[in-house]
Amino acid sequence: MFPGASTTSARTLRETFAIPESHGTNDYVLRLSDSVAEDRLAATIDSYVVTPSLAEAFERGLSVVEEALRSGENKAAYLEGSFGSGKSHFMAVLHGILGHSAKALSVPELQPVITKHTALEQATILRLTFHFLDADSIESALFDQYLRQITHLHPDTLPPVLHSAGGLFADADNRRREVGDEKFFAALNGAAGQQGGTVNWAALGQSTGTWNSDSYAAAVAPDATAAERARLQQVLITTYFTSYSRNTDWLNLEDGLAVIADHAKSLGYDAVVLLLDELVLWLTFLITERERFNSEVQKITKLVETSRGRLAVPIASFIARQHDLSRWVTTGPEAGATQQALEQAFVHQAGRFGSVRLGDENLPYIAHKRLLQPCSTDAAAALETAFTRLDRNPKVWDVLLDGINTDDAHRGSDADAFKLTYPFSPALIATLRALSGQMQRERTALKVMQQMLEDNADRLTIDNVIPVGEAFNYIIDSAHATPINDAAAQTFKTARSLWTEKLRPVLFRNAGVPEETADKDVPAGLRADIRIAKTLLMSAVAPNVPALAQIDASRLASLNHGSVISLIPGDQVGQITNKVKQWAAEIPELSVTADANPIISVTLESVDYERIVTRAQGEDTDGRRRELMRTLLAEHFAVIGAEHTVDNAFLRTKIWRGTERRVEVIFGNVRDHGYLPDEAFRPSLDGALRLIVDLPFDDAGHTTAEDHDRVEQLLRTGQDRFTVAWLPNFFPDKVTRQLGRLVILNYVLAGDRWASYANELSEADRAAARSILQQQQTQVRGQLNNAIQVAYGVAAGARFAEGRPPLRSLHAGYAVQPPIGNTLGEAVERLIVDAFDALYPDHPDFTPPDKLITRREVNLVLTRLREAQSQVDGRIPLDRAERDLTRRVVEPLSLAKTNETHLMFGSEHFTAWRSRITQELSRMAIDDSGDVAIEELRTAIAASGPKRGLTDEMIDLVAGAWAAQSKRSWFLHSSPIPEPQIGDFRRGTTLRLEPLPDRQSWLDACTRWKALTGVNINDYLTATNLASFAQQVRDYAAAGRADRSQLVDILTRAYQFLGIETGERRDVAVRTHEMFDTHLNHLDNLALVEAIAATKLGATAQEAGKSLATAGAVAEAVNRFSLDKLTVLRTAAEINDDRGRQAALIVDGVIEAFEAHELTRPLAEALRVAGEARDKWLEAGIIQPTGGGNAGGTGGGTTTGGTSGGTTGGATTGGGSGGTTTGGSSGETVDGDTGGGQPVRLTVHGRDGIAAVETRLRQIVDENPGATYTVTITRDQP
Repeated sequence: MFPGASTTSARTLRETFAIPESHGTNDYVLRLSDSVAEDRLAATIDSYVVTPSLAEAFERGLSVVEEALRSGENKAAYLEGSFGSGKSHFMAVLHGILGHSAKALSVPELQPVITKHTALEQATILRLTFHFLDADSIESALFDQYLRQITHLHPDTLPPVLHSAGGLFADADNRRREVGDEKFFAALNGAAGQQGGTVNWAALGQSTGTWNSDSYAAAVAPDATAAERARLQQVLITTYFTSYSRNTDWLNLEDGLAVIADHAKSLGYDAVVLLLDELVLWLTFLITERERFNSEVQKITKLVETSRGRLAVPIASFIARQHDLSRWVTTGPEAGATQQALEQAFVHQAGRFGSVRLGDENLPYIAHKRLLQPCSTDAAAALETAFTRLDRNPKVWDVLLDGINTDDAHRGSDADAFKLTYPFSPALIATLRALSGQMQRERTALKVMQQMLEDNADRLTIDNVIPVGEAFNYIIDSAHATPINDAAAQTFKTARSLWTEKLRPVLFRNAGVPEETADKDVPAGLRADIRIAKTLLMSAVAPNVPALAQIDASRLASLNHGSVISLIPGDQVGQITNKVKQWAAEIPELSVTADANPIISVTLESVDYERIVTRAQGEDTDGRRRELMRTLLAEHFAVIGAEHTVDNAFLRTKIWRGTERRVEVIFGNVRDHGYLPDEAFRPSLDGALRLIVDLPFDDAGHTTAEDHDRVEQLLRTGQDRFTVAWLPNFFPDKVTRQLGRLVILNYVLAGDRWASYANELSEADRAAARSILQQQQTQVRGQLNNAIQVAYGVAAGARFAEGRPPLRSLHAGYAVQPPIGNTLGEAVERLIVDAFDALYPDHPDFTPPDKLITRREVNLVLTRLREAQSQVDGRIPLDRAERDLTRRVVEPLSLAKTNETHLMFGSEHFTAWRSRITQELSRMAIDDSGDVAIEELRTAIAASGPKRGLTDEMIDLVAGAWAAQSKRSWFLHSSPIPEPQIGDFRRGTTLRLEPLPDRQSWLDACTRWKALTGVNINDYLTATNLASFAQQVRDYAAAGRADRSQLVDILTRAYQFLGIETGERRDVAVRTHEMFDTHLNHLDNLALVEAIAATKLGATAQEAGKSLATAGAVAEAVNRFSLDKLTVLRTAAEINDDRGRQAALIVDGVIEAFEAHELTRPLAEALRVAGEARDKWLEAGIIQPTGGGNAGGTGGGTTTGGTSGGTTGGATTGGGSGGTTTGGSSGETVDGDTGGGQPVRLTVHGRDGIAAVETRLRQIVDENPGATYTVTITRDQP
């Protein structure tokens, strides 16, 4: 029940407060003009509460008036405050201060402010009050009310002329013609001579003479002064045209204010103060009349600026403003130029108008003084005690203090302010203040608070705060609720309709209370629901109220503190959430987010969305319901978008104990043999768990008992199936109807169907209807999911018939327990875990169990195990990340051990697995000392512990570890292969037991091999790496055999030709040739490693490696060089002259290159250099001719040169017609052609020249191999 009900002994509101008696709707609504009357001003001031912030406001207000007096210029200020903030009351007190009212001057809180403004003490100020509601224009309100007030204040003085003179002068001219000048001017002069004239024209410096045709013409002339026209207007109105004083043809605002200033000065006033109440409120009502609104808004600037300069006396204006009008400009439909003009007007005003702000922080003080005074000392003490006992839980307290959604514009309240207004919370007061801002002025926060006190005086107590939901009836559902504009009126109407037509019937029906029961007579539980619902409606009406903005379930509970009594202490949020979700499933305008503390929102739209649902009623079929149900369940079973098995079951995976497991899910009718044959109850994949999930409804006439009977039949077959059947209770009818509703909503809201179903609505209504139905779609879906939790036995309190539990196992080794989990999804995951736990209890506990050990991680572990096994002590260091990963895998699997720094994989650590594998291989009649196929090894590992349930990757990890521990080599189809990674263990792979070399020999061989070949070798000593290395060596030997043999042969012949007995180059070539091509052919792997590591090659590994790498290229270079070219050099070297010595140097260089290692003296380059040196040496031996001539021969010439025998001879080659010349005594004919027809002459001396001639002839022939040449040899004369 609601705390504070009269059934307790606590004080009621009436027993605590002196509740003021209501006198009608205008209570706490002060009418400015009435409140300043002489008989009312004292009471007005007595009821006013002056707070420190209000005293500051009076300081700013008096400063505006004082500045106007000092400068002589018009001044204006906005009096800003929300509805009910006391703007009218403030202006009434200001009226009294400026009028030197003794009552106003005696207010202690204001005296320090008043005494500061000494310039106002002696000033005579004309104080005028104005109301604008129902005004035609600003001029009509100002001028008409001015005339009324000035007549009341100065009844013996004629009022000024504030209407337009154009029509008046035209009428006067007509009257003058009718009565004649004599009678016309006599009447004017008679009126002018009367006492009590409107204006003292002499005081204004104007003539007061008689009227005649000349003075009359001057006054009506276009260039007449305003004073002259006004004097004539006054006398005409006094005599002939008295009705003009109340007509509507007013002067423009600028001229009228000048007339008022003149008139005030003539009456002896020093300034005029205009107190403009309701001006902004009146302009707000004009919003829909945009042209009129735009015109009136721009007039406000004239209060401070005129084209006349300073007026006779300054005018200070105070304008009550509830909100900033400029915000309406941006929403208007005006063209750009018009809107820009308005914006500029507001900017202009903002720079010229002051601001006097009446903050909302004053309301607690005002409410306490005027409304919440304890009726006695005892009552005050009881109120103090009740406030002290109030729950100060921060989550509740912050909400009550209006501390939600705070910012610079909204700072919330404090405990002191709360104490002043208790039992009204600051949050409730802020809500009332904001909502009353959308109402007419009679709905102020104070007025609503008074009504709430009066109506609940005998029902509520001071034990608890008044719930925010109580305010609904006074703000929104009240007969006096008159919204400020048409849009607000429509919003309020929709909110009332939503309450009376939808929310209230649902609440009463759910509570089992007849709808005709009055709200005040309902049970406590329903009353709490009513407050919650009404608070939600208020949040929709005023979404910008901080306490109501983005309202959630927790704040709903706090705003109605004490209303919601939870069965579970502290579960008010959950209780409210569940209630509102139930409402939202039936009322589309409500929406609830999926959070634990959900945001709850209400859409207020007056659109007939039910018409759309009715049109699509035929789409609600049994087939679509079943399809939708499977979709909803698929989310809980995590199979949305999952692949399918061969028998069309959903296939998903589950991370269980760090490994990936397969789960098959089928949604179907268990009792139906046609839909689910017996084969459907068996998993289609080895090691998979199958879940058969029945639907929570069936065709009429069928029950859940038939589903359980089917399960019993399957169990009696005695066949174990790793399968669980989930048999839910059937939905109640209400939930089944919701399922049908969701079928319809899903159908009409999908794709392009919406346009056809909503085509009878307007575009705006269509969008609104879609939004509402989408909200209901979400809420109904949420309610169905809640119903699913109950039907499938997950929700608390779910009940199942005796002997018919929701879960039935078809495997003898798994006794399934009832569903466990906060949601169905959690229960599904728990069920899967329990099932695999039962089937594989011995599986290693990889932790964390829900983090998958990936293949990459398993391969990393295997690599580290292989590395550790290759060490003498079976230990390798690990960094922290690898240590944690390796420890996570190897220790639960009992493969190895880890400490803080190292992995240890010695034989003692693998004993258990070695024994298991040996036993299983023995049972399979396989000798583990011989070759073992990978498939046989996998089978043995799996068979060693059926309840271990290792995955294929984990089995392969154990197999790889066994191979490493037993020093096995990997062979695929009899060929050695590198140790494969997990995932690459191929069928046909065999593990072969092989002895391993000494570790140092192995490392030496690996190091030497890299130096010899440049190829990196995996130097982790394993049987596989050994086999791979041996194969690589043999392949290398075979590939280079021909080059090595050729190199040895060519170097042997070269050494013989050059006379070299021994040399490093040939020595290393012979030794590597012998090692690779003779010795290694007959060695096993162990001997091969030893041979690579220890064979003496007569050189460093790098020198030998260079010889091996360049064998083919060096042999080719020697062949291409032709050692015969060195003959001439060797012959010349026998002569001890310069040329002989030069030839000897060239020959010696070649010999040295042949003797040296290729690494230090590349032979091909040495031969190239020697060949170039030989050619230069030969050319240097040729002597150029000094004379001579042709010796005959066709087309040829003759060149002479000496010979070694004392005779000279020459040779000439010449081009020609291809003739023949006999050269020398040989009688041999030589054909030749240089191609250019010019002879080539060479002169030689002795035998040395023969080689030069030969070389030159070869060059010529090579250049033109198809030509014919003539060679002529002559001997020069001595």
